[in-house]
Amino acid sequence: MYKVFVLFILNIFLVLVSVKAQTRNQALVIKEAMNSFVQYSESKDIKKLENARKLIDNTFKTRSDSAAFRNNLVKSLVYATLARVDSNLKFTYKKDPLEETLFSMKRVYGSKFAEDVKDQISYIETQLKLTYLYRANTTFKNRNFAEALKYFSILDTIDKDNIVVTHNLALLCQETGNYLRSAGYYEKLITKRPKPEYFMVLANLYESLNDEKNTVRVLSEGSRQYPANRDLVFKLLNILLIRNDYQEIIKFTSQALKLDENNINLNYLAGFSHEMTGDVTKAEEYYKVILTINPNNYEANFALGLLYLNLYLKDKEQSGMMYVSKYYLTKANEIDPNELKTLTSLSILYKNTGEQTELQKINNRINQLKLN
Repeated sequence: MYKVFVLFILNIFLVLVSVKAQTRNQALVIKEAMNSFVQYSESKDIKKLENARKLIDNTFKTRSDSAAFRNNLVKSLVYATLARVDSNLKFTYKKDPLEETLFSMKRVYGSKFAEDVKDQISYIETQLKLTYLYRANTTFKNRNFAEALKYFSILDTIDKDNIVVTHNLALLCQETGNYLRSAGYYEKLITKRPKPEYFMVLANLYESLNDEKNTVRVLSEGSRQYPANRDLVFKLLNILLIRNDYQEIIKFTSQALKLDENNINLNYLAGFSHEMTGDVTKAEEYYKVILTINPNNYEANFALGLLYLNLYLKDKEQSGMMYVSKYYLTKANEIDPNELKTLTSLSILYKNTGEQTELQKINNRINQLKLN
C-alpha cells in the first residue's frame, strides 16, 4: 500500500514538472513569435510575419492555450496584420485571418489585462478597419453588392460619422432594393453633408415607397437649401399640382420663375394657383405676363376671359368687366374655335347681357360640335 502511494505521488510530481517545462517552452515560443512580428514591423519582410504566424499557431494546442491572454493578444497582432497585408489571401490559411483575429480578440477584450495593452489593441483595430475597408471597396468595385454591404455595415458600426461609408451604404441599399434602409442613410447625408443630388435621390426613394408626405418634405427642404436647382423645385411643383396644394405651389412658383421667368406653363400655374386661393389680382398679373410672351396663347386668353366673366356675374354693374371678358373669350375662341369650354363661357356671357343673336350663334355652334 505504501509503495502504491509513493508511485502515485511520483506520477503527480512528474506531471507537474512536465507542465512547468511545457509552460516555459510555450513562453519561449510566444517570445520568438513576438520577436518575429517586431522584425516584420521594422523591415516589412513578409517572411518574418509568416514565421510569427507559424510560431503562434504552434502555441494553440490545448483549451488553456486558447484561453491564455498573451497567446490571443500576439495571435491577434499577427493575424490582423496578415488580414491587411495579404488582402487577396495569397497565403494558405485554415481560416480567414480576419476571423482568426476576431475570435482571439474576444478573449483579449474580456480580460482584466486589456487596459495594459491599449496601444496593441488600437493597432489591431486599425488593421481590422483597413481590412474591412479594402474588402468593402473591392467587393463594391466587383459588383458583389451583398458582400460590400456586409463590410460597409461593419465599418459603419466602427465609425458612424464617416460620410464616405454612409454614402456607400446608401448606394448599396438602393442597389439591393432595400429602399427604406437606403432612405435612412440619405437622411443622414442631407443632414451631415447636404447635396442637391442627395435630396433628389431621397425624394425618389420615398416616391417609390409611396410615401408622399416625406417626398414633399424632402423636395421642399432641398428647394429651400438649393433655390437655383431646377430639378428639385420642378419635381416638387408637379407633385403639389397633383395634390391641388395651391398655397404651397404659390411659394415655390415664384422661386421657379426666377430660374425661368418666360416659362409659360409656370406663369399659368402661378396665376391659376393665385386664382384658386382667391387672389384674382395676382392671377390676372400672371396671365397677362403669358400674353406678353405669346399673345395668342389660348389658355391665358381663356383664363382672363373666365376670370372677368366671374367678376361680372358677381356684380353686373361692373360693365367694364363684361367688355374685357368678351374680348378675351372671343380671342380664345378665335385661337381654338372648337373648344367647348370657351363657347360655353361665351353662351353664359351673352345670356346675361341679353345679346340674343350672338347667343343663338354660339348655341348653334355648341350643338353642332356635340353632334359631331
